[in-house]
Amino acid sequence: EEMHNEIIRGTHNGKLSVMINTYKRPVEMLEKTIDFYATCPIVASINIVWSEQRAPPSSILEKYQSWRTPFVIFKRHYSESLNNRFLPIDKLSFMNHTVTSSAIFAVDDDILVPCADLSRALEVWRGNMKSIVGFIPRLHLRGQDGVLQYRCWWGVWWHGAYSIILTKAAIFHEKYLHMYSYQMTQNIRDYVDSSRNCEDIAMQFLIANSSQLPPLLIKGHIQDLGVLNGISTSNNIIKAGHMNARSECLNKLSEFYADKLPLIKSHVIVDSASNR
Repeated sequence: EEMHNEIIRGTHNGKLSVMINTYKRPVEMLEKTIDFYATCPIVASINIVWSEQRAPPSSILEKYQSWRTPFVIFKRHYSESLNNRFLPIDKLSFMNHTVTSSAIFAVDDDILVPCADLSRALEVWRGNMKSIVGFIPRLHLRGQDGVLQYRCWWGVWWHGAYSIILTKAAIFHEKYLHMYSYQMTQNIRDYVDSSRNCEDIAMQFLIANSSQLPPLLIKGHIQDLGVLNGISTSNNIIKAGHMNARSECLNKLSEFYADKLPLIKSHVIVDSASNR
């Protein structure tokens, strides 16, 4: 109850902070993504998680350094840890107005969510601030041998359920960034670093365990700029390896939670009332 009260306070500024994760991608793609979200009226600030040894190109820094609506901030990390994407962002203020929201929209640099869909997701999140709300669902299953299995779009459609919302396009409260970075057991962050995987599933475990609530799926029209290079269009061997690695994430994370599985399945999809 105390956590719920903390979440409610200071959240209703009507905007969100975008966190764009990027790693060794074309600068032109990152610029396109920044410019795209800058057109959304609900965006208070755009925060770039830059986890490369090389510095961001001076051209892109100079382009955005004077922007105020929204602010564009590059947060450079000198390690390549996947955990960097969930480090808390700095609070910002300008002319006595807060420009950093409690609502965090975590998104990859190759994912574009239309402003109208993003606004609807924020509206849904305001009524479900302890949950994670987003656009890309995944599902866990438990086999007859008790081993957890990870399933993508096909599994979600076939079973009519999901239990994970990927943080490549999801809204959650900034409090979970602090919990992930400073309160979650270090063993999980170490596993994320050693496996170079699982950070998004680890965040879903954390939110579900804390909230005791399922995630919420928003029906939207997502543009994936990297889809032609993504795992979904790779050959079957690579896809199988990806699925096996993700299934291993589920089982390992469950061990860290003392063999408890906090993930909760949902069958709900939120759509616009105007969608015919």
